[in-house]
Amino acid sequence: MKKVLFATTALVMTAGVAAAEVALTGTGRMGVIYDGNDAQFSSRLRAIFTMTGESDAGLSFGGSIRADNSASGNQGVAGSVYVSGTYGKLEMGDVVSASEAAVGDLPSVGYTDGGFAGDLEEISYLTGDGANLDQGPNILYQYSINNISLFASASDGSDRRWFTTTGANDNVVCEFDPESGITDCETVSDDDLAWSLAANYEAENFMVGLGYAKQGDAEEWTLGGKASFNNFAVTAIYADYSDRNSISFGGDDATGNFVDDLTLSSENYELGKTWGLGAEYQMDAIRVAGFWRRDELRTTSTGDAAGYGDRDMDSYGIGADYDLGGGATLSGGIVDSDWLNDTVADMGVKFKF
Repeated sequence: MKKVLFATTALVMTAGVAAAEVALTGTGRMGVIYDGNDAQFSSRLRAIFTMTGESDAGLSFGGSIRADNSASGNQGVAGSVYVSGTYGKLEMGDVVSASEAAVGDLPSVGYTDGGFAGDLEEISYLTGDGANLDQGPNILYQYSINNISLFASASDGSDRRWFTTTGANDNVVCEFDPESGITDCETVSDDDLAWSLAANYEAENFMVGLGYAKQGDAEEWTLGGKASFNNFAVTAIYADYSDRNSISFGGDDATGNFVDDLTLSSENYELGKTWGLGAEYQMDAIRVAGFWRRDELRTTSTGDAAGYGDRDMDSYGIGADYDLGGGATLSGGIVDSDWLNDTVADMGVKFKF
C-alpha cells in the first residue's frame, strides 16, 4: 500500500524528545451489487488516519480511525488506540475479541470483501468487534512468547452512552418459556460483561488457535487453524455454543433479509455450532478464494407448542481478484446462503491509497 505522510510532529517532553507520526491512507471502491432481484451501484471512499509514537522509556503507542466513524455517537467504538512494550500490547475501542484474534475468520470474497452478503465469512463470535451485540467498546491484550501468543479481552458490560438519560439506550431482552409457549420481555440497562481468553501457535506455514468466551449464561469455544503450502492456503474453524440465543451479521452493503443482532429465541431457536472451511489460491496477480459455513440451530420448543425442528443454515461463497497494480484490484464474488434465502453477487474495482 502506498502511504502518504500527512503530518509529522515532535513532542518535546521534560525528560527528552519523542517522535510521533500521523499518516493518512485510504481505501475506495466502485462497482455493482446484485441482491437477488436487482443490480445496484455501490461506491465508497474512506480516509484512514494512523497515529504512532514512542515515549522516552521505549513505550510504543498509537491508534487508528476512519473518517466515516470518527463522529460515532457511541463513545469508545470509533477507531482504536493502543500501548505496547515489553509486557505486551493493550488495545481499546473497535477491536476484536481474544477468540477472534487467536482463531481468525474465513477468507473474504468480492470487491466489498464480503460486505454485500453480510460478512458471512466472519464467524459470529460472542464478543468483540466493538459494538457487536450491543456490548460497547472492547479491550484486548496480547502477549507473545516465541511462536505462542496469548490473548485476553472484555467488554465494559454497559449499553448506555456517557451522559445520556437513564433508559435512553436500554435494550429489550426476551426469553421464551417452552412450557407455556409465552415469550416474556423486559427492559435492561446493562449487559453481563462479556470476556474471552485465547491462545494460538504460529509456525512458518501453519497456525492453530483455541478460544473461550462467556457472557452471562452464554458460552463459546472456538478452535481453528490455517495451513499454507505453495500457492494454496486452507482454513478450518469450529465453534461450539451454549445458551446462545442471538447472532449478529455485519456488512456495509448487506443485502437480502438480514436483521442485525438477530434474536433466535423469538423463533424458538438457539445457536448450537458453527463449522467453517475456506481455501485460497494465489499466483502472481490472481487470487481465487472460497468458503463454506454451516450454522447449526437447536430448537428450544417442546411438545405440541413446537412444530419446529433443528435447522442447518448453510452458506457458500466464491470470488476472484486480479491485481491491476498501483493499489487497484478488480474483484468479484458470489454468495448463496440460507440466512439470505437467496444468491447475491458483486463485482467492481477496489483501491488502496
